[in-house]
Amino acid sequence: MSDHLPRLTTSPSIHEFLAARIDESGRLPEALTLPDEVPEPNRIRWAPGALDGVLGGSGDTDAQARSLAALVAKAAAKPSRRRLRRLLDARHDNALAWVDQTMEQLVELGPPVEGVRRVGHWLAATATDRDAVKLGISLVGLTGVGDSAGLLRTLGAHDEFTLYAAVAFGNGTEHAESEIWSLAKIVDGWGRIQCVERLRHTTDPAIRQWILRTGFRNSVMYEYLAYVAATTGGLLEALRGGFDRELLDAADDVIAALIEDGPAENLDDWADGADAIEAYLSVQTSHAETLDDYLGVAAVRDYLARKDGWDERSTRGWTATRRTAFEAVCSELLGRPGWRELATTALGSPDRKTSWSGHQVLRDLGVSTFEHHFAAIRPDPHQGSWFQAWQQADREGAERLVQLARDVLPLDALASGAALELGLGPEWADHSALEWSLQGVRDHPGVGGDLLMIGLQSPLIRSRNMSLRALEQWPVEVWPEGARALVASVADCDPSESVRAQARDLR
Repeated sequence: MSDHLPRLTTSPSIHEFLAARIDESGRLPEALTLPDEVPEPNRIRWAPGALDGVLGGSGDTDAQARSLAALVAKAAAKPSRRRLRRLLDARHDNALAWVDQTMEQLVELGPPVEGVRRVGHWLAATATDRDAVKLGISLVGLTGVGDSAGLLRTLGAHDEFTLYAAVAFGNGTEHAESEIWSLAKIVDGWGRIQCVERLRHTTDPAIRQWILRTGFRNSVMYEYLAYVAATTGGLLEALRGGFDRELLDAADDVIAALIEDGPAENLDDWADGADAIEAYLSVQTSHAETLDDYLGVAAVRDYLARKDGWDERSTRGWTATRRTAFEAVCSELLGRPGWRELATTALGSPDRKTSWSGHQVLRDLGVSTFEHHFAAIRPDPHQGSWFQAWQQADREGAERLVQLARDVLPLDALASGAALELGLGPEWADHSALEWSLQGVRDHPGVGGDLLMIGLQSPLIRSRNMSLRALEQWPVEVWPEGARALVASVADCDPSESVRAQARDLR
């Protein structure tokens, strides 16, 4: 459709960029960076779709919406090169803040529908700016998807555009659910979340089963979709209907996420929550065998151990008698022999998820994993074992970790002088590794003072803050030699006002 309107850019459009990289299943490569993203050192980079997913629209955008609607209306009525150029060059940043208002303004202006559809398709197909593409997708949805469906599927395969494609299909096609479901299956991040949210009222058995068994899983947080999986997916009915391993694996994750109290509805919001836990524990009594089963039951145990809120919960089936019965089942399941051996084997797995499950179960059983994580640091100092080791370190362990940091990190190079660096990106990996110890030594006064001195001279703002917070927790008599003078220098000369203020409180 865009062939009817002139192309005004010489660079490949975002649509062309994505179409060249999409595979036969409709998926794009993981973590694909869009061509309009300009690398900016020391700038926090939002994951695709995250800015729209977390923040939504905000701010006074009436003027921008009116301006864009007027430009679209004029281009739709008479798509001259000059009018199209003005539309393409208009300010489009933060689309979610203005797109709904723009659509409302456009409806009031009443331009020819076919003209708006052509302009929308043209923008979506040829624009090199992501927010211009989002405007184009929205215009297509407003006027009916028609033969733009393939275009939307390609764009929607990237999490940055999935929300807009899903809304467009929802507004502009008779087969909205199937199109949104298809999109949901080819994205894993914020796009998956946005699509499944739009399927929460589906009555299609196939979609409901998919949401329960697979669709809630995403690369952001399972907590966003766990409630939809439990309710729309029919977790209670499924658990009462019989056992299969895929269902129990899903139930483990859904229930643990519901108990986690994340950013969406949780177990306390679910009217059938107590019945579902009863059905879940009943299945586990006969079939518990995996570490995820253990962790799911442990999550239920921890939920039952909460001290507050039971008066209100009792109105939804959480009676004292029932809770006591649930606690007994959890205790029996978690006390069964074999869990420690299974977890120890998993801890040594090269698969990170498996190893992490082993760590969690061992820690729940009261077994230290310090030595495992300590040994993992030397061959790879830039991974997360620092955190796990420091969490379990006694004073001797702290001394060993400090010595390990001296051995594996280029400490002299890290003390290159105070600057305003945020430390984002792989080039700061050594600094980030040091910071685990800067945080860890705070609870071990007198251990690793030399590392704090390094941190005070780091170009990273957060490293200097961590070192100051550690010194604040230490008695002054165990401060390393020269620390008083260095703190005074930081208080007077640090380029960050917040760091200077924190240092002034210490000197």
